[in-house]
Amino acid sequence: MAERQLKEIQLSDIRENPVALRNVDRTSEAYIGLVDSIRKNGVLNAIVVRELKDPESGKMGYGLIDGLHRFSASQDAGKQTIPAQVISMGDAQVLETQILGNIHKIETKPVEYSRQLIRILAANPLMLEAELASKLSKSPTWLKERLGLTKLHEDIGKLVDANELNLSNAYALAKLPVEEQAAYLDRAMTMTPQEFVGIASTRAKEIKDAKRAGRDVAPAEFVPTAHVRKISELKNEMDNAAVGPLLVKELKITDPVQGFALGVKWALHMDAASIEAAKQKDAARKKEQEDQKAKREKEKNDKKIEEANKKKAELEAKLNASPNGESSPKPEESKTPATVA
Repeated sequence: MAERQLKEIQLSDIRENPVALRNVDRTSEAYIGLVDSIRKNGVLNAIVVRELKDPESGKMGYGLIDGLHRFSASQDAGKQTIPAQVISMGDAQVLETQILGNIHKIETKPVEYSRQLIRILAANPLMLEAELASKLSKSPTWLKERLGLTKLHEDIGKLVDANELNLSNAYALAKLPVEEQAAYLDRAMTMTPQEFVGIASTRAKEIKDAKRAGRDVAPAEFVPTAHVRKISELKNEMDNAAVGPLLVKELKITDPVQGFALGVKWALHMDAASIEAAKQKDAARKKEQEDQKAKREKEKNDKKIEEANKKKAELEAKLNASPNGESSPKPEESKTPATVA
């Protein structure tokens, strides 16, 4: 444990960490309340800093390790100084301390947090995942799943951080290739972990087995997913009865039991029209993925051709250059003039 020294230091002498684990939302109710509390009562829990030299001025000051919200709120509250524990710590230890300090804070977003875990391992090449898990007081399995969140497509990662996709399903979804994750997203967002994890694991195994056998992976089959329509949509149908009569007429429903079953299916997006719409949407998504894949391949090949042409030009320039650095004369220019008799 690093030695700590408690001081009251000038806010102007403190530099923020350029890569903060959590951003400060100055518009949030919690932050506004923190500013008001510090304005009235001061900072009750000291922040943590380390001595640091300013790279531009060369002046010694302090680098913030833990307490960004208290530090920012103190500035906004008009304070000049802040209580701080000064410790000696290297760059790699700073990030590790931030992670440990924020592990139980719910404000830390899952995917954002996972990226910081990757940074710890990158900064400590000799550190094993099991060792980091121990430092976090977590199991190696927990850490492995957390690290896996960084493999999610960026848009899906945002859903996890917004609490719109539960972690268990996110862990399972992350095991699939990025190009397939969108095709399983609806199921990940509507199914329970007991239902979805098995589906994702089976597909991940299919892909792994195909690659191991050296064959192409068969496209994932479309599977309709039951999910409830928005309350506003259901309420509108209850008040206006617009969709129901059309479906009953189209399918020639005369049995009340069949009519009720059709209503339930429609409410769950499992009627024939909803399934067909979802199927077309899935096909369009797959086509877009194929187009993007073809585009990436073309860009990759074009880049290779460009680099090859560049190297060719450089080699030709070297071959045409004379030993003294001047361009060699063209063959017709190097001929000795004919002697006049």
